[in-house]
Amino acid sequence: MQLTELIYYPVKSMRGINMAQTEILPMGIKHDRCWLLTDLTGNFITARKYPQLLLWQATVETDGLYLTAPDGESRFFPTKKFTLTSNVTVWKDTFAAQQNTNDTDPWLSSKIGTQCRLNYIGAPSNRTLAGTDTPLSFADGAPYLLTNQASLAALNATLPRTVEMRRFRPNLVINGIEAYEEESWREIQIGNVRFELFKPCTRCVMTTVDLHNGEKDPQQQPLKTLAQTRKAIFGMNMRALNSGTVAVGDAVTVLA
Repeated sequence: MQLTELIYYPVKSMRGINMAQTEILPMGIKHDRCWLLTDLTGNFITARKYPQLLLWQATVETDGLYLTAPDGESRFFPTKKFTLTSNVTVWKDTFAAQQNTNDTDPWLSSKIGTQCRLNYIGAPSNRTLAGTDTPLSFADGAPYLLTNQASLAALNATLPRTVEMRRFRPNLVINGIEAYEEESWREIQIGNVRFELFKPCTRCVMTTVDLHNGEKDPQQQPLKTLAQTRKAIFGMNMRALNSGTVAVGDAVTVLA
């Protein structure tokens, strides 16, 4: 068993970036989901309602964030301008984050088609994983998501058209095991880092979005098949039990 991919997503619901290796931190991979779009009331905006967000690319620099729209136009957002503290809501969690000094960014709002604000998680995060003291970013409910290449192959064998792993937005992808074997694990080690697998990941409509054109599948695949055969579960939510570095090619060991 080995690690085959490492991916982080600077802005929630935008495209991910692959890495050869990364530092593992309690809150997640560095910069993973540290930026978030909200409406003017602070409620989170995602590709569930605005699927075109999955065509946006975010690039992190030492002093800020570049956002590139699907038409290729880009803007830079300096971190130093995120000085206003305001509450944001992600699902049932309401917590303080950092806003741009401009309440509403007109460029983002015009490109996405709704008034929105860009938010930064800040340091440290004011949000924690439920029932723990583990800091949490703008991720849905876990610092890390693990998926298995064999599980994707098994799913694709049941679909009218195959889908790519990026539909499921993992942080760590592994191979060398049976399909869905990861659902029986409770603790693993990758490199020198131990992870607790604490909950299966129930998937949503975002998995139906074609990542090349931003359109939802008219047959609601692969979510329809997942819901019928696997209670919509694909992948495992994890948290890191210690900090360290992991790299593509590292061995995966099951501890429990």
